[in-house]
Amino acid sequence: MKQIIYILLTIVLVLFIVNLAVAGDFTDFEAGLNYIHPSRSNNNKVINRNMSLGPGDNVYHNGATLLCSQCHVMHASMQHPHDGQTLPDPFGPFPQNFTPSKNLLKASDPVALCLTCHDNVAGIPDVVGADVNGLTARSAGFFESPGVDNPRGHKLDYGLDASSSNLCLRCHFGGTFATAAVSCIDCHNPHGNYRPRNLQWASDPGGEPQFGLLINPAATGMSRYEKANVGFGTTNDANLREVSNMCDDCHHSFTGSNYNDPDSNGIHNRHPSYDSERGSTNNIGQGASRGTTDPTHWENGTGAGFTSTPRLRFVNNGATDFTSSHVVDANVNGVFCLSCHSAHGSSNAFGLAWDPVVGKNGEGCDQCHNKTNL
Repeated sequence: MKQIIYILLTIVLVLFIVNLAVAGDFTDFEAGLNYIHPSRSNNNKVINRNMSLGPGDNVYHNGATLLCSQCHVMHASMQHPHDGQTLPDPFGPFPQNFTPSKNLLKASDPVALCLTCHDNVAGIPDVVGADVNGLTARSAGFFESPGVDNPRGHKLDYGLDASSSNLCLRCHFGGTFATAAVSCIDCHNPHGNYRPRNLQWASDPGGEPQFGLLINPAATGMSRYEKANVGFGTTNDANLREVSNMCDDCHHSFTGSNYNDPDSNGIHNRHPSYDSERGSTNNIGQGASRGTTDPTHWENGTGAGFTSTPRLRFVNNGATDFTSSHVVDANVNGVFCLSCHSAHGSSNAFGLAWDPVVGKNGEGCDQCHNKTNL
């Protein structure tokens, strides 16, 4: 009897401790953060803050383009515009009255604030639904409306706690990948960080390296967000990491040899995804000896896989500028998250670059693997 009581009390104590951990912020995330980003250093936050813009980029919300009054309001009202302010104002005509919100925001939630400008406003990147700017293909794709489950990409939602500890609770300790949602400020720093698109580590904002999102220097205005005007490179170190390095914050079990090739025999349990931080790089030519990839087919760019799908994106090992990022060479072209998926989402399931349901479901796969022989 005593033994049963002891066991029951132990179970209750364990559940109590777990409940505390889930209910409030975790107090020590160092081990977890270092697991997700093994190259992470607390010194990065000081060093990276002073780094220059990424190659070919000209980021808004940085330096002279970081305008406090665009997002914040001191007393929840504005009776007239600032001198020289461009009108119309995205928040409507003056006088303006706002519901007092945390951090003096002009909206009740960061997502609502961001979408005031980034949804259906010409001349500003449009990230939801149809593109008001008429781009052929937005580099990051697009979201569905906030709060709506999105089988075609990330679910954007309101009311999310973006702190590092609560970020993990969206998928762990009760949360699941199937129900997890994202906020704009998980991946983008609203106050600027001199990274392309102000991208950041969601788990450790300010600790991120420079990212190899390389923009066509000839592109201007909204054309800088056109898919064709963006390339990807890496030097495999903190000087220039592949941009999918930031995806690891939530999708860390999809990268690294521990997950993709746990037996270290070259036979993958999960599809390899370029991860220089964990020393798990790849290139399309690596599968030739096993017959799993067809480098010549990839480089030729015709036939199976290319019949209705443009060449998939790749990360170029060693590329530090837009031109070199577009060199097609199976020995340096690596497969990374954005090879198959759009960061925000697309018109296809899972945000894929091709339709896996209609027509040939291996259309994108065949670009590297050439298995259907069509």
